[in-house]
Amino acid sequence: MSASAVSAAGSWLPTLKQEAAVWGKTEGWRWIFVLKSALAALLALWLSMRFQLDQPRLAMITVFIVMRPQTGMILTKSLYRIGGTVAGITASFLLVSLFAQEPVLFLLGLALWVGLCTGGAAFYRDFKSYGCVLAGYSAALAGLQAAPQPSAFFSLATTRLSEVTLGILCAGVVSDLIFPRRLSDQITTNVQNRYGEFMAFVHSSLSGTATPAELSAMQMRMADNVIALESIRTAAFLEDPEVRSRDVKLRRLNSEFMAASTTFYSFHQLLKRLTKNATPAGEVLTEIYDSLGPVLETTAASPRSSNTARVAARHIAAFRVVLARKVKQAKAEVPALSAPQNKVDFDTAIELLQRFLHELHGYTTTYATLSARGQEANSPDDITFATYTDPVVASLAGVKAFVAILLIGTFWIATAWPYGASALSFAAVTSALFGSVPDQYRGVRHMTIGHGSGYVVAVLFAYLVMPSLDGFMLLAAALLPLLMIGSYIITCPRWIAIGTGYVVFFCAMLAPTNPMVFNPIGVVNDGTAALLGTAIAGLVFMTLVPATGAWFKRRMADQIRGQVVMACFDPLPGLLNRFEGGTYELLHKLGTTKHLADDQNQRLVAWILTVREIGRAVIHVREDARRVPMPYPVSGLVQRSIRSTARLFRRLSARHRRETLARVTLAMNAIRHEMGLASRTPHDKEILRRLLASLHLIRTALLDDETALAAAGGLPIQTAEVTVHAT
Repeated sequence: MSASAVSAAGSWLPTLKQEAAVWGKTEGWRWIFVLKSALAALLALWLSMRFQLDQPRLAMITVFIVMRPQTGMILTKSLYRIGGTVAGITASFLLVSLFAQEPVLFLLGLALWVGLCTGGAAFYRDFKSYGCVLAGYSAALAGLQAAPQPSAFFSLATTRLSEVTLGILCAGVVSDLIFPRRLSDQITTNVQNRYGEFMAFVHSSLSGTATPAELSAMQMRMADNVIALESIRTAAFLEDPEVRSRDVKLRRLNSEFMAASTTFYSFHQLLKRLTKNATPAGEVLTEIYDSLGPVLETTAASPRSSNTARVAARHIAAFRVVLARKVKQAKAEVPALSAPQNKVDFDTAIELLQRFLHELHGYTTTYATLSARGQEANSPDDITFATYTDPVVASLAGVKAFVAILLIGTFWIATAWPYGASALSFAAVTSALFGSVPDQYRGVRHMTIGHGSGYVVAVLFAYLVMPSLDGFMLLAAALLPLLMIGSYIITCPRWIAIGTGYVVFFCAMLAPTNPMVFNPIGVVNDGTAALLGTAIAGLVFMTLVPATGAWFKRRMADQIRGQVVMACFDPLPGLLNRFEGGTYELLHKLGTTKHLADDQNQRLVAWILTVREIGRAVIHVREDARRVPMPYPVSGLVQRSIRSTARLFRRLSARHRRETLARVTLAMNAIRHEMGLASRTPHDKEILRRLLASLHLIRTALLDDETALAAAGGLPIQTAEVTVHAT
């Protein structure tokens, strides 16, 4: 090779490597996952045929259901799948042993079991939800096959369990051996990206460079990141011992992130209220923020290492010292800040800003120590990510599944339909899946599209391709591109239900066996029955109290407002984490419910943001009220303001809003009086100052006529007793 050729190769080779690395991190991993999924499915098919199992298709279907790009997702999901399958087979054993000769009672018991499991799938999240899904439709698959021949139940049950386990093992082995993609790597990526997105959100909010729609989208992404990190952390327990050793840090990281983002939102809202009418406090706070800008720009870049995170934490700590000097200087140089109303406005905003910087510093410091092995000395293990699911909505999903099974079962018994078992099996499968998705409307539509496309491809394959195949190698070569199509669709988050429905239905309808049986008419009849079962289940879920109806919207709004009631009355230990986790999960669920109109979406998002601000302030009021001794008249006023806030969010009205505002104002006046007493120690006065700031934050939120609360609570309040500069 000539010197010029070597020089040319040396010039483009680094570029080629860089492009290959970028492709591997974006589109490349999708194609690796597609090939791994197809390979694992064909391996499961081959082993099932070698072991002469009855239904190799169940092993293939299992592969596609449990296969995920990360190893830990497969291991964790497989554990719950096996547990759910065992629970479903046990339930089917009881049904068959009790009601094998009574089809009406058998189908009634099966409908009840599937309904209970669907309700559990809707109530729980992550892999507990998936275990309930498996328990529901495993009982249908095993029970419907064993009911006509109860004496063969044990053989059928062990065979079904063997086929499912084989599929799980094939998915796990292939995923773990061929280009494994660890959950620990995804945790690192999630944390890094979230830090950068959060700092960008802070900078965009305070600089005014982002529109309200863009800020709302950022809020949704941050909620998604919180839920994603919690899901990955849970799944990683079976993958990486180092992740288990950092479990407390990861939970604390999520907790500190939620706290910092809520505090920042409260500060941002108060700053907007104070600057809207050019108050003295607003003008001084704007100047202080100008000095915060360079710190935000320094920390906006996502820290890719512990050292850069420590540098960012030092910048934040240094600004906290500078902030204390600037606050002292502003109070000395701006006489207007000594006026009672200006003083409480300014003190409340500074309290929120200091709290935000404290929480941001803690969040950054925790990230800086995340790579260190083990937990710190005396690290508390009291941080739990508490989620909330409406039990009424979950129960309704179970009722829908119960009704769908009863409808198809009644038709089957009345007509003696030969393919009724197929329709009932897929009705049970799809009902359990529909109940577990947040957006049932989209889930039904996408799953139906996937099933229909898988059915058409299976029929064409059975008629046109299958007769020409001879031997497993030809069968595998013919199946490979069709399986890859479904796997690739699964890698698209928006179309995952379509891809899963397509590949599951295609494998189920094709039903490869050993030896292969050419029966295209059976494929058509069986597939038509299965599609009918899916359609009936989908129709029930979309028409019986649909997720797009008025009841669902009112229920979602009640759930959101109920977070404030929880903040007012729930026990204080762990309340802050329960409150933050619940509001973030509601925000996440709202983001996944794409069928809601934009105006409805925006109203519910506005409610969540208002609830976060007021609920967090109420929790701080309750915490500080317990830390300082107060005479009963004062503590009674504080407690009545809390009860009045809960009543307002239970029953929205202009009267309740005025009453709450009046009680909060009375509590603030009593706290001011306590702060002026000479008998109060500096420590007591500091706690009372924080208590006053939290009450004032609630007051300004109640007075803000641009919030969702004001829109729902009546006309703007204009009485002289409650007028403040923030409005």
